[in-house]
Amino acid sequence: MPAKQEIKEWFHRGLSDKQIKDELIKTGTDERYIVDLLNEVSKMRHSKRVANALIYIMLGALFCLLSCIITLLSDSSSPLILYGFKTIGIVIIFIGLYKVFN
Repeated sequence: MPAKQEIKEWFHRGLSDKQIKDELIKTGTDERYIVDLLNEVSKMRHSKRVANALIYIMLGALFCLLSCIITLLSDSSSPLILYGFKTIGIVIIFIGLYKVFN
């Protein structure tokens, strides 16, 4: 099986670095190549975390935008819409930022 397919398979199976290293050692793979493959798997894990975090950030920004639009379009200024939706949006944005930088 080519290396690219192996990396994807390990990533989707959710194997830890130690499990991947053990499988590669069993097949007799060179130690330098093992390090490169482990780096690729960690890059894939990181990119998945960042992609999930960006979804949180976009949802939070959408909540804030909706709060502004509803406030501008409504005749009466409701504190729930003005402050509630914005607060929820900001909290969701910070959850996404936490996931990006953690």
